[in-house]
Amino acid sequence: MIYTITILTVIFISIIISKFIVNPELQYIYWLVAFLLFISVSNIYMTIHYYVKLRNDPGIKGERGDSGEKGQSGSNGVCEINTSCDAIQDCRGLIEDRLMEKMPEFRAVRQKRDKDVETLDARDNSILRQVNGYISILEPKCKSGRYTLEEMTKLIDDSFKN
Repeated sequence: MIYTITILTVIFISIIISKFIVNPELQYIYWLVAFLLFISVSNIYMTIHYYVKLRNDPGIKGERGDSGEKGQSGSNGVCEINTSCDAIQDCRGLIEDRLMEKMPEFRAVRQKRDKDVETLDARDNSILRQVNGYISILEPKCKSGRYTLEEMTKLIDDSFKN
């Protein structure tokens, strides 16, 4: 819309200016220059408009690429707890250790995962999901700081029985 209005305005102004040129040869040159100027400005406008349109357009989603190599294992995180009152330092580690004692199949899956030699099958992934479910329930209770090590161990054992 703005492009059309601008072009019509420029054409109207060009016609008015051409009326002041008396010599027909100069008027011929004037219209050639005006036409070339019009083409150049239009080209610049369309280039910028097309670039903006393409830049904002996300395009077609391509196929997923090959998966890369497995990265280094990260840390379990840093927890700042007051250790003077028998607080638990590594909640996730405590829960995982207790679950490995209670679930021998989890110990085997964890060894497979740590070796990084074998890939985990559907059964292994199911066990990991089950353990992560236990951890997601028990970890907030552990991090709350309301339980001592013995109480938390008993809570883990009791929750596993149910």
